[in-house]
Amino acid sequence: TTGNSYQLWQSMKAIGSGQLFGTGFNHSNVYVPVRESDMIFSVIGENFGFIGGCILIFIYLLLIFQMIQVTFDTRNEFYAYISTGVIMMILFHVFENIGMSIGLLPLTGIPLPFISQGGSALIANMIGIGLIMSMRYHNKSYMFSSSKEFR
Repeated sequence: TTGNSYQLWQSMKAIGSGQLFGTGFNHSNVYVPVRESDMIFSVIGENFGFIGGCILIFIYLLLIFQMIQVTFDTRNEFYAYISTGVIMMILFHVFENIGMSIGLLPLTGIPLPFISQGGSALIANMIGIGLIMSMRYHNKSYMFSSSKEFR
C-alpha cells in the first residue's frame, strides 16, 4: 500500500499483529513511519497487544478521574475552569491519537500525552498536571469544619 493512507494501513497492521498479548517489548515486525511520535499507540498495540492497549487506556481514565475529583473538590471557580480546560485537553489528545491510530479519525499529528516524542506537548501537559496538583494541595479542609471529609 502506497500513497496517502500508507501510514494508517501500517498502523492498523501493527496493532492487528500484536493480537491479544503482543509481540514483546521492542520486537516490532511492521514498519510504521514516525512511530515514536504520532503513531506511538500502534507500537504499544503491537508490542503489548490488546491487553497493553487496554491497560494504557485504563491508566488514562484513572488519571482523568483523579483530575475530575480535584475539580469537584475545589472551592475556587477559577481553579475549576483551569482544571476543566486541562482535563479536556488531555482527554481530546488521548481520544484523537488513539482514534487516528485505529483508523476512526483522520491523521492529525496530535501526540499521545506523556508518551509521544515531542517537547512542547510534554511540557504543556506537565504544566497542566502541575496546576491541578497545586489545586489539590491548596484546597484545605479542616477537621472541625463543616465539610464532610478530613484530609
